Amino acid sequence: MGHYVREQKHICGKAYLEVDVFEITQAQHRASARKKRQLATSLAQQKYNDKMARRYFVQLANSNFGGRDYALTLTYDDEHKLGPEDDKRADQDWSNFVTRVNRYCDKRGKPHPKWMVVTEYAARDGEKVSGRTHHHAIVEGVLSRDEYEMLWRDRAGQKIGFVRCERIDVDHGSMEGLVQYMTKNRRHVRRWRQSRGLQKPKTPRPNDSRWSRKKLDEAFRLRVDDRAFWEEKFPGWTLNECVQEVTGAGTLHLIVKMRARPGGAKKKRGKE
Repeated sequence: MGHYVREQKHICGKAYLEVDVFEITQAQHRASARKKRQLATSLAQQKYNDKMARRYFVQLANSNFGGRDYALTLTYDDEHKLGPEDDKRADQDWSNFVTRVNRYCDKRGKPHPKWMVVTEYAARDGEKVSGRTHHHAIVEGVLSRDEYEMLWRDRAGQKIGFVRCERIDVDHGSMEGLVQYMTKNRRHVRRWRQSRGLQKPKTPRPNDSRWSRKKLDEAFRLRVDDRAFWEEKFPGWTLNECVQEVTGAGTLHLIVKMRARPGGAKKKRGKE
């Protein structure tokens, strides 16, 4: 059983915040700043079967992309269709697409867009090939939808397949929904890739004195859906979702997901 309760923030750009509230041991409370940071990072980077950290993916996406950027899906038509043995070619096709986009931007004096991509590969189930290879990406809105769609071509200039390009809706946890969609097929998705220079989520020094076990227990049982409670705790933020977890050691863990409130931080009342 933990002796302290830690509040650990993960600041993801200006618009998204995640807060872990969980019990820790006395040794974790007394740990060095480096050890505390390692624990904070591990919370977000819990691995699942595909060696991918979906929660960290969400944090990284929220730290770098927003409503002016795009969710992009690139597919293959019959002429360009890839099989299970063509995984390296699929990765190269994405790299070629990025190169083509960057050259297009260079000619127009625009910066290279940031991106994150998950490739869903065709897989062989016995003698049957299931699914078609395609790419799910989040790309910065440096270019227009038409320009991104136009650049999905092979070396001969022929269109490779259908392209869907949509503005990202950042409200009400939709970025998390987008990431879940991108990584939905665990059998066919092996990893994700990203452009250089992405801003990492910030993990400031944790607070081990703001919560008691009694307060954590009350929040766990009674405050999960209490928007006013969490907005009072974290002024300037509005609740997306509060997730309850019980660890293998039987301790309580809350993950509070919040988005910046349009009106900004509440102003505290003071004497006139």
